[in-house]
Amino acid sequence: MSTVTVVARLHPAADQVERAIAAVKAAVDGIRAEQGCLQYDPHLADDGTFVIVERWTSREALAAHNTGAPVQVLRDGLKGLTAAPTEVTVATAL
Repeated sequence: MSTVTVVARLHPAADQVERAIAAVKAAVDGIRAEQGCLQYDPHLADDGTFVIVERWTSREALAAHNTGAPVQVLRDGLKGLTAAPTEVTVATAL
């Protein structure tokens, strides 16, 4: 079974970047502790977006993450702080 890589791009509103950073940081430890999480690393890109690089042991682990409490902490924390929908790319290792 191949690992699954996710690249998520979040678009915080220009006047909400610091609050959005705090929301992301509040969720990181919980997400990293989820079963099947190999990597969860948020970054601030030069264009002001957040890029989160994730690796999961399987699509099942990713699916569990997508419905789990830790990611809900992130979603709740980002409510009202973004300027555009999150873009998510899911890929399987070759």
